[in-house]
Amino acid sequence: MNRLRSEPKTHISVFITLFLAALVMLGGGILHAVYKNSQVRTDRLIDQAEKRIEQTRVKIRMVDVRMDRLLDRYEMKERLKFSGSALVDATPADIEVIEPTTSTAPEQEVAVVRE
Repeated sequence: MNRLRSEPKTHISVFITLFLAALVMLGGGILHAVYKNSQVRTDRLIDQAEKRIEQTRVKIRMVDVRMDRLLDRYEMKERLKFSGSALVDATPADIEVIEPTTSTAPEQEVAVVRE
């Protein structure tokens, strides 16, 4: 009876198994941390890309507004007056409708300019 009490109750394989389990858990924790860091890094890159996309959209809207302002006929007229341009308004009487010729020979069409 004393002999059973003096011998160790747990076998050495149990300690080896526990040590291997601890190594697996440690490796899993390290891999989890590495993957989580890469996920955070990827999220930051996505946020930066979305911010650049939004800034580009704002720039596109600003260019559209500027183009609309530059192409507005009334503002263009005011800018021409302000810059002292020699351009004058065209009245409907100044417009001449030119009909295409009916001949088969291709002729060069030239518009007549009245002063």
